[in-house]
Amino acid sequence: MKKVTYQDLYEFNFLSDVCYSPNGKLALFAKHNACEKKNGYKSYIWLLDVESGETRQLTFGGEEKGAKWLDDETILFVSTRNKGKGPKTDYFKLSLTGGEAEPFFSIPERVVSIEPMGDGKYLAAIIKHVEGKEQKADDEALDGRDLLVFDEIYFWFNGQGVRNKLRNTLVIFDSKTGKMKQVSKKYTQVAGAVVSPDKSKVLFTGTTYEDMSIREGALFLYDVETGKTKTIVKQDKYAVGSLAFMGNDKAFFTINDMAFNGKNSYFCTLDVATGEWSKMEVWADAEAGGAVGTDCNMGGGANKKFYDGKLYMTKSVWGHSHLVVLKDNGELETVIDTNGSINAFDIANGKVLMTAMRDRDLVELYTYDLETKEEKRVTTFNKEYRDTHSVIDPEYFTFLDRDGVELDGWVLKPLGYKPGKKYPAILEMHGGPKGIFGDVFHHEMQILANMGYFVFWTNPRGSDGRGSEFANMTGNLGGIDFNDFMDFTDETLKRYPDIDEKRVGICGGSYGGFMCNWMIGHTDRYAAAASQRSISNYLTKSLTTDIGYNHNMAQLDTDPWHDFEKVWQHSPLKNGHLAKTPTLFIQSDEDYRCWMSDALQMFSALKLNGVDSKVVLFHGENHELSRSGKPKNRITRLTEICEWFEKYVKPVKK
Repeated sequence: MKKVTYQDLYEFNFLSDVCYSPNGKLALFAKHNACEKKNGYKSYIWLLDVESGETRQLTFGGEEKGAKWLDDETILFVSTRNKGKGPKTDYFKLSLTGGEAEPFFSIPERVVSIEPMGDGKYLAAIIKHVEGKEQKADDEALDGRDLLVFDEIYFWFNGQGVRNKLRNTLVIFDSKTGKMKQVSKKYTQVAGAVVSPDKSKVLFTGTTYEDMSIREGALFLYDVETGKTKTIVKQDKYAVGSLAFMGNDKAFFTINDMAFNGKNSYFCTLDVATGEWSKMEVWADAEAGGAVGTDCNMGGGANKKFYDGKLYMTKSVWGHSHLVVLKDNGELETVIDTNGSINAFDIANGKVLMTAMRDRDLVELYTYDLETKEEKRVTTFNKEYRDTHSVIDPEYFTFLDRDGVELDGWVLKPLGYKPGKKYPAILEMHGGPKGIFGDVFHHEMQILANMGYFVFWTNPRGSDGRGSEFANMTGNLGGIDFNDFMDFTDETLKRYPDIDEKRVGICGGSYGGFMCNWMIGHTDRYAAAASQRSISNYLTKSLTTDIGYNHNMAQLDTDPWHDFEKVWQHSPLKNGHLAKTPTLFIQSDEDYRCWMSDALQMFSALKLNGVDSKVVLFHGENHELSRSGKPKNRITRLTEICEWFEKYVKPVKK
């Protein structure tokens, strides 16, 4: 068997965006592959014959994505094969009965999403400058000037670049005339939109602002025939989230009163005819949609589907993602509870088709028969990789922390493990904090285990999948979560005595990076740290990042002016002068979620106090470096982390 290595990224197949044809006999899905030559990713559209289980590739250019069914024999997709000047999105159509894909229409804007409406019309979310100025690209100057102008917040957004005066605008595009009719208001940033089955109504949510975006949003219902928009939920006290039509007469949406950070949303229903809405009787205390964190997933797909009079959705449950169905009173009933993660799905003719991760396999297509309750694996794109590489299965346990709270834990034993021999170990910490780790394949973790490390992880308080009270970390960052990680380390060392307690490192990104920075200032028990896209100073985090001034201030339950001491108290930088742990900082210079100033501040604090530390700053990457960054940069990132641990954790302490 081959070891799992950095370069394996080029062997992975990432599947996403499953979508049944109208008659349910065929299904589309996307396949993505890292390409070493172009230092990017190729994306192809594939077809599944549902009855036979056979698959075949439909496109071969490597630039095709976003496939939609126009009818049972024709698909629409977007491609960058005809690159030109200015913002433009080109669409092609392809007949499954034969022939080549042909240009269909172009929209003279950057399109975020598109949905066929019939009769040559499409609902599209486009990126539009509200003041009519030309912006050449996300991160280039306006009107050719060598500068950027910021006069609102947020002024940039992770993965989207500079967003000053840009809005995701909802329009109806007529492909026959090339004309667009704007649906959303001029200053509305549209967050999501869905179309009724009969294409007569559009339900959308967004935040309208001219100077500062806020957490509260509104819900709108647009009548396609009359062109009139009705406000369903005003922009005053709720954040509006997930949307779904439940037939033509009823719709589902979620609202959140944001009583505390991490609180799950309320499920609501809307009477489309009257515009009246209400919260469902039972609070499910869960979010609609959820998946398990991994560095081996790419692309998207639906996580809700109304089928046969019922609304299905994914839900995070401890360290897994399950399929559930919404009952009339608001309760959620489990449909599929197999361990792993369901990333996206569709339903037709009584069968669920999903992209999922099972048994440490990379993403494959699976079906689930709603009547027989049988789950079957449909594709084997990653079987050869799994059959030829030493992928290690984690061991699972639960334990009680010092406060009597039950937590979960997983441990990968090192490749070639021999009882009685002492081994180094790495504690991995997820982002969020409202995220989850589970037992799915994780490239970084498998590499470390294959290099001879124990690797262990948990979902501390603050994580998703266990209700709002468990996820509530408002004003508590670096408190009970820190205790949970310390208790988990103690428990793991007790259960696995072959771990050398003097050779344990810590690793994490985003919130996990915050915890790395926090832990090195509050304990000396860890031999080294790899802190990625991290937070060190909540003053700068709150005032430089895309979500800092609303999400992070709400997370702290204060701001720098009303309680500076509290902001500073929760900042790892406060104890930076006490840190003695050699620390590697992985950072991207276009990470607008966790701006590079925080990593640089913590690095400087360690250097000033004689602690060996290092910054690896990736140019042109953002917060998603580990998941969708350029392949060579992803490999370099893994190399830097592992080499740091090889230097400071692997050697036997004398």
